[in-house]
Amino acid sequence: MIFFNSSMPRSGSELLQVILHQNPAIYASPTSPLLEYQFGARSNFELPEVQSQPSELMQSAFASMCRGMADSYYSAITDRTNICDKNRGWLHYFEWVQQWNPQPKMICMVRDLRDVFASFERIFRENRHRPVGPDNPQQLQSMTVFDRVNYWGETQPIGLALLRLVDAFQRGIADQICFVRYEDLCGNPKGTMGGIYDYLGLPKFSHDFENVVKQVYENDSLYGPYGQHAVRKSIRPVSLKAWSSVLNEDVSIHIMEKHSWFQSRFGYVG
Repeated sequence: MIFFNSSMPRSGSELLQVILHQNPAIYASPTSPLLEYQFGARSNFELPEVQSQPSELMQSAFASMCRGMADSYYSAITDRTNICDKNRGWLHYFEWVQQWNPQPKMICMVRDLRDVFASFERIFRENRHRPVGPDNPQQLQSMTVFDRVNYWGETQPIGLALLRLVDAFQRGIADQICFVRYEDLCGNPKGTMGGIYDYLGLPKFSHDFENVVKQVYENDSLYGPYGQHAVRKSIRPVSLKAWSSVLNEDVSIHIMEKHSWFQSRFGYVG
């Protein structure tokens, strides 16, 4: 069985992968190139060699190839029987995945957007010695916290992830997705993981939430400071209003108003 982790940025997707990988029946990947490999094949779907043959036959063959690509890719990586492939893009291509993996299972971690933006802002401040921020003094761009929050909310990766979520609800596929709040995973890991296993249709596993150690290697330096994937060894409840140490109340109100659909949909109303 292959299923998918297509989560929001800074919402605990790596934590979920590390927990899942404790189960010897599950291989939980680092950020995976599988979707990008399939994009490469998809980019050639309009070639004359394809268009000259019956369209239904070619679509069926392409779907079969995508399935074979996934199976072959992971057969060289692991002998575990279940795969959780991590890539934020899967959610947007749900119907494509259905063509080669009927009734796909997708997990999407979400988090209070105030904490997501605070995480980005914290990383921004910790890396002022590096030219990696969105601020541009010459163009007077992203010079304030308000501006940076707006920038991140309208660009990759946060803005893109939010649009993909809106699109999932508008397409009517959201009820097929397992949405997991980061706060719930940290506050009640056993119960939350039990719900995930129920959704996946897999036997429950007794995880060690006091010894959460990443076992699958990934070179974080390739993703820049905003893409690090470190996890704490022990799972603890997240602090209420943790964002308040980085964002003031005015910025919080701005986020709540601008992204009210997300905050209310996932229960972030306080």
